[in-house]
Amino acid sequence: MKSTTINFRPLGKAREVARASGFDISYAYEDLVFSEHNLFIIKFHERDNSKLLLYFNVDCDPEEAKIIEKKMQRYAPVCEMRIVKKGHFLIKQKGQKEELEINFIE
Repeated sequence: MKSTTINFRPLGKAREVARASGFDISYAYEDLVFSEHNLFIIKFHERDNSKLLLYFNVDCDPEEAKIIEKKMQRYAPVCEMRIVKKGHFLIKQKGQKEELEINFIE
């Protein structure tokens, strides 16, 4: 019998960091956490669950992104987390399917 390792992510802590910036989480999938209105995505680091990688939507106003990031940076240590700004993302629909493609731009 083959054993499977399940990697649990601290979603509650990521949600608290997002809420500190004034946003809630609308959806979580595997290692990705999507904010309301897809303004930003938090991605869990592949080996360090206390490190949250932050990507902003390419359409997000740069000044608004700075404000949100500052709030997250201030609050993350309270949740024993660290924010690392990585870049931007773009979401596109995949052909005629009901699938989305996420492109991360670092």
